[in-house]
Amino acid sequence: MSTDLAVKTIDYPALTPDSRQARIIMQNLGDEPMTETDLVRVPTPAGGGIKWTIDSNGNVETADELVGLLVASGKRGVLWPKDDPSEMRPVLVSHDLIVGHRVSDELGDVSFEALEKFRIGDRRYDWVALATSPEFGYGAGKGGGKKVKESRVLAILRKGETWPVLVSVGPGSLKGFLPFLKRLPAFPYECVVGLKLQKVKSNAGQPYSMIVPRLVGVISEEQGEVARRVYHEPLTRMFSAPPAGAAAAAAIDEHQE
Repeated sequence: MSTDLAVKTIDYPALTPDSRQARIIMQNLGDEPMTETDLVRVPTPAGGGIKWTIDSNGNVETADELVGLLVASGKRGVLWPKDDPSEMRPVLVSHDLIVGHRVSDELGDVSFEALEKFRIGDRRYDWVALATSPEFGYGAGKGGGKKVKESRVLAILRKGETWPVLVSVGPGSLKGFLPFLKRLPAFPYECVVGLKLQKVKSNAGQPYSMIVPRLVGVISEEQGEVARRVYHEPLTRMFSAPPAGAAAAAAIDEHQE
C-alpha cells in the first residue's frame, strides 16, 4: 500500500490551451519583455506582522494567507554597503547566486581589498566563494549571520488573476522554505501553495515575519503545461537576467535581518 498522502487537485479554469490570460499578457506587453517592475510586489510586513497587504492598482486588501500557483521562482543575493543601508544602493547583486555584479561604487563599510579578492572580471565577482568567506559569510554580518543576504523571489498566481504577484523569501525564512520547495510532489508551477506569516525573533533578538509555506494542492498536467508556457518560462528568463546597473536596486524590495 502506498504511504503517499493524497494531494488535492485544484482547477484553474483560465489555464486552457487557448488561454485568454496568455492573449491579455501578450497584448499588454507588446514587444517588450516582462520585468519585475511590471508586477505587483507584496512586501513582508516589518516588525513581525502576520498579515499580508496586497496593493494592486490602488485596490488594497489584507490576508492571513497568500494562496496561489507557484509559477516561478528566482534566486537573489545582495551585498549592502552597511548593515542598515537605508536609501543606499547595493554594492553587489546576484541573480543566480553564482556571479555577483557590481552595481554601485559606494562601498560604505565594505572593504575594497576584501571585495577585490573575489573579482573574476569587469565588475563581476565569484558569489559562491564570497558568500562563504570569513569576510562576507556567516559570522561577518549582524547577529552572526552572513554579511551578504540571500533570498528567493516567488511569482504567485492567485486564482482568478491574470498577473502573478511577487513575494520575497528572505534569509530568516529560507531555512524552512527551501526543504519545502524540494519536497513538492509536482513541478512547482503545478503546485498551489499557501504562505502564512509567523512572528519570530532573529539571533539578535529583533522580531520579524517568517514565511511558513504549505501545499494546498496541484493542478492537472494539462493546466500545468499552459502555466509552464504562459508564466513559468518567461518569468524564469526574467528572474535569470543579469542585473542592469541602475535597475538592479529596484529589483531588491526588502532588507531583512
